[in-house]
Amino acid sequence: MTSCLLLSLLVMTACSSESSLFDGSGDVGNPKLKGSVAYDKSTGVYTLTGAGANIWGETDEFFYVWKKVTGDFRMSTKLSFEGIDPEHRKIGIMIRETLDGDSKYADISIHGDGLNSLQWRPAKGAETFEIASSIVMPDHITFERHGNTFVMKTAIREWPSAIDVAENAEEFPLGTQITLDLPETCYVGIFVCSHVEDKIETAYYSDIKFELLNTGKN
Repeated sequence: MTSCLLLSLLVMTACSSESSLFDGSGDVGNPKLKGSVAYDKSTGVYTLTGAGANIWGETDEFFYVWKKVTGDFRMSTKLSFEGIDPEHRKIGIMIRETLDGDSKYADISIHGDGLNSLQWRPAKGAETFEIASSIVMPDHITFERHGNTFVMKTAIREWPSAIDVAENAEEFPLGTQITLDLPETCYVGIFVCSHVEDKIETAYYSDIKFELLNTGKN
């Protein structure tokens, strides 16, 4: 009885703390296994668990933690997977027109094998496209919206061994960018996708910074 009550209080605290930055969370595309989010206020770490077949093709399945955002923005975060496999699981920052599985979207997607790319679906139910980055397994990412221009910036700031950070610290000075026609108000947030319907994956996000841009423009 006591342990059940304690668990309930922890879940309630996580949901309450989460709402300080994000508006909501839930599964997109009805994955077989349901996801969840917990927030540790003392460390600022969001722990996302989720499954889902993929974020690709004509429709997506994944777990999403989001806020509704109007206008231009910049969002950055430190992020990591739990464990080292499998290669196709994904985490990152995403903007979506709707919470439907086949919605238009753009994201920075970090894959389990280290690939990171700027992905987007140009129309509802259309195929997904991507531009791959030259950086392998970044631990910090920044996603920006400037009108209908979306910019990916990735960086490796914490190496486990003595690797030349100067050669790997930043993608391109102006970032990798695409043009995508999205409404002024969209869903923006963080996600996890296992790429395996019967498996839950865990991701960690911290040092999340969110900023509205050009708020003074006419």
